[in-house]
Amino acid sequence: MRSPITATLLTLASLLVISPVHGQTQLFSSSESDDPEAEPATQILSNSLVYDDAKKTSVFVGDVIMTRGLLTLRADNLDMREDSEGFQYGIATMDDDGRVHIRQERPENYEVLEGLGERAEYDGKLETFDLIGKARLTRFICGKPLDTISGQQVRYYQKTETYQAVGGANSDNTDGRVRSVAQPRAKVDAVIEDCRVLHAEGNLPAGVPTPETLDD
Repeated sequence: MRSPITATLLTLASLLVISPVHGQTQLFSSSESDDPEAEPATQILSNSLVYDDAKKTSVFVGDVIMTRGLLTLRADNLDMREDSEGFQYGIATMDDDGRVHIRQERPENYEVLEGLGERAEYDGKLETFDLIGKARLTRFICGKPLDTISGQQVRYYQKTETYQAVGGANSDNTDGRVRSVAQPRAKVDAVIEDCRVLHAEGNLPAGVPTPETLDD
């Protein structure tokens, strides 16, 4: 099953596959490409950072904000590590009842993808990404919520570009089940076109990304 919301998971997965940093608020680029222009810079802000070069771990604590290009992740804690084979892993958590927040802007269609979960995990070896606990992914266009998938856990498989959702007692839905809402393509296209008109008139809702964002 394919869905536009899988783009959020794919981008976040690549965001978490980065080398550990040596200092708080350090700005650095992904090492996945030899071309410095091929990957956007990544910045992590936190109240504290503990880096262990021997163990290949970085622990960010307190009001963590990670940004990479047009994607933002917010959490209370972010633990990152690399194993002996070079595979990398990331875990983002909250200290209270809040949820890890992911926001991915897609300005070409006035679109925002938002993900929520009590915990977010990335496994570089299995190439999977999970939102765990009250998990929800929502696609907004022009500020309007369109496609949504929610459950106790949402997993994305990077190799196959597929995803699955699992229900349970800690689902985002009160009955514990998985819930998925997908709008017809014609409706999505109509919302995008209406948004282009609002953009031309200077009447876009607050917070809606525009194609000009890609040039920033």
